[in-house]
Amino acid sequence: MKALRKIITGLFFTGLLCATGESYAQGGIQELEKDAFSFLALKDYKSAMPLLNQLFQMAPYDKKYYDSYYKALIEVKSYDTAIALSQYMTRIRKEDLSIWVDKGQAQLLNGNKKLADQTFREAIGLQVGNEFQTAGLATAFRFLNYPDYEISTYETYQQKSGNPYAFSYELAILYDAKGETDKAFDMLLLSLVARPYGMENAKQAMEKVIDNNPKKQKKAETVIARKLKEEPGNYLWKELFTWLQSGKGDKSEQLKDIIKLDIEQGQDGKMVFNWAAEQYQKEEWEHALQGLDYLGTLPVQNPLRPSALQARLDIRQKKLEQTFPVEAENVKKILGEYYTFFSEYPDLKNGKAILGYAKTLALYADQPQAAIDTLQACINLPYIPAEIKGAAQLDMGDYQILLGNIWQAALLYSQVDKSFKEDMLGEEARFRNAKLSYYRGDFEYAQGQLSVLKASTTELIANDALYLSVLITENTPEDKNFEALGRFAKADLLQFQHKYAEADQLLDSLAKAFPDNDLQDDIHLQRAGIAMKMQDYDKAVAQLKIIRDKYGDDVLADDACMRLAEIFEQRYKDKEKARAEYENLIIKYPGSSFVQQARARFEALSNPKT
Repeated sequence: MKALRKIITGLFFTGLLCATGESYAQGGIQELEKDAFSFLALKDYKSAMPLLNQLFQMAPYDKKYYDSYYKALIEVKSYDTAIALSQYMTRIRKEDLSIWVDKGQAQLLNGNKKLADQTFREAIGLQVGNEFQTAGLATAFRFLNYPDYEISTYETYQQKSGNPYAFSYELAILYDAKGETDKAFDMLLLSLVARPYGMENAKQAMEKVIDNNPKKQKKAETVIARKLKEEPGNYLWKELFTWLQSGKGDKSEQLKDIIKLDIEQGQDGKMVFNWAAEQYQKEEWEHALQGLDYLGTLPVQNPLRPSALQARLDIRQKKLEQTFPVEAENVKKILGEYYTFFSEYPDLKNGKAILGYAKTLALYADQPQAAIDTLQACINLPYIPAEIKGAAQLDMGDYQILLGNIWQAALLYSQVDKSFKEDMLGEEARFRNAKLSYYRGDFEYAQGQLSVLKASTTELIANDALYLSVLITENTPEDKNFEALGRFAKADLLQFQHKYAEADQLLDSLAKAFPDNDLQDDIHLQRAGIAMKMQDYDKAVAQLKIIRDKYGDDVLADDACMRLAEIFEQRYKDKEKARAEYENLIIKYPGSSFVQQARARFEALSNPKT
């Protein structure tokens, strides 16, 4: 115990005051955090570590500081210190068993496999039958790709909670990964009998188990067919068998079978709705629309019908967003469908559908003022949900930017920030205001706002804020001459306003005017993004290859590799080139946040289903 205390004391205080204390005495935790996270973004872990050390001392209960510090220690291979840190943290956050996984990982990396196994098993045994706690522990094991410990976590929970069906879907997938496919199917079916309301979750789990493998597909059909023969009147087996068959042949014929079964079971469209939702999740828009079109023929009073019509509008809009250039006739048709929808369901004018209608008006019908007027009328309605009002105000701010009314946009964002101070909408409003300052060229003020947002509870906002903060930091010259960054921000604003050709021209001229500027890789990434939106994939590939080949050591290189791989896989259907790009990312950028995703795609392309 004394030895551990000695390590902890050394961990927290040795050399700390001379390294960071005086320089941050006046700046406070926000300034310290800003610098620490900037170093992390640049993967400069050695520079980040003393700052993260001090942050942890100042706020040991803030897990983001612990997580960042632990990661930096692992990256520089300071395993003993990482073990001591995680051991100390287990006392502070006793309910968070994922900390024990950190400790075990550090022990494993330190060469002590036996002690790591002991730590992992101790963590599993410490469960108290709390579902949230178990999910966190299992996720930690899954992140490190330790399936046996993950299985043991779930099975231990089942024993302690007295619920043999808990986490059955997660376990089925894990059993199958170990080659125990029969056990996986048995668990899914037993769980479905006990919890028939979990049909959709069971389908998702079974789909993951089958994973487009014809042999597993056949096995599943055999198992369900046997159940149908034993219990011909059980609607669970009928629905599951029909769903399994929906993966074969003509989707239109499958839909007919689903509709027939739905009518026989008196489901009032529920089974068709679930089928359409499944097609939606697979981004098979046309098939989803067929099911939703059927639901649109149901009586107006059917409770599923308005949701189906909204889903249909959502698909139409997604297809519109993926089309370049947008055809005016399609926009007119969608607006007409919105009009019909609101005529049939006037009470839903204060719901999410009105946001989609306004978006179509502003971005695709080139009527931002009409969109603003529509949303203002929505806000004035009685009984409007607070979150819809906040979302409408945010969108109104965006549309004011389209009109060039920057100050009106800032006012609307500030109103949402004030009304939703502790809510995700408030964080979104603060980020949009920060970006507005960036668009205006007020970089120092934007940086101040972004320094807080980097610690956002919303990962997407935190990542976007971090990227923008690092962009400003890296391109702030000593003489504060922001000409290059100002033109880059202007191009960003033009993209926001959907003026893609103008934005691309400005970025091209910027690259030529400042050939040695640090913005070059950012410029190429932006131009690649514009080319993607304009569906010019050859140009996007050319821009991304420049980043990969010329700026391979810069912070955006792994991003460029990932985008290249996705274009080759999804747009060109060139599996070999996609595999090569995924492999390049995995080997050259092992610390990238894209590595796990790239490895999964590389393995999938390397091992096609048989």
